[in-house]
Amino acid sequence: MIDVLVVDDERHVRTLLIKMISNLFECSPKEADSAEEALKICDKERFDLITADIKLSGMDGIEFIKRLRLRGIFTPVLIISAYATPEDIAEVCRYGPIDFLAKPFTQDELRKKVKGLLDLKKDTFEKYLREAEGFIHSNLSGDLDKAEQIIRIMFSLMPSSPIPHYLMAELLEKRGNKELAQRHLSAAKALDVEQRGYRRGEEIDTD
Repeated sequence: MIDVLVVDDERHVRTLLIKMISNLFECSPKEADSAEEALKICDKERFDLITADIKLSGMDGIEFIKRLRLRGIFTPVLIISAYATPEDIAEVCRYGPIDFLAKPFTQDELRKKVKGLLDLKKDTFEKYLREAEGFIHSNLSGDLDKAEQIIRIMFSLMPSSPIPHYLMAELLEKRGNKELAQRHLSAAKALDVEQRGYRRGEEIDTD
């Protein structure tokens, strides 16, 4: 099950995309008819994937993605548009992870693009995990700050994963903030009950 937000100012396009994504990935996408509405939703919820058009009434798709990144939201975005120029694509790809799908498109083309972005997200997350662990276990000045920046991006990429919470708990323990470390550890364990994933709780002394 994945969480998807569909952003398009044309109702029939949103309806089509929601139907296709629902059938392909057995999920229930949310929708927004403008970039402004989508930003409000993203301020409250996190998604595994966002689809958006470049040409939107009001704020356009490029500005929408810029503002997402400024908010620290690094969710993969699939641009679905019939009007994007090469310049548009080059501009928006600076704010990855991003991919592009031209209208009209087939269900199989949509499936491949979504799967590709989700796989890229997983690879990026694992890369950040290795980097964050390296910085946490380093004794160099400033490396804990670097680790924190990376972990915050990891929270954005996979908000339902326990891994960033475990990492943040370990980082805060090193800084001596035992109370906040315990909160992150508790959150990680709660998520881990569902996912049975990466475990680090035994490595952190929060007594």
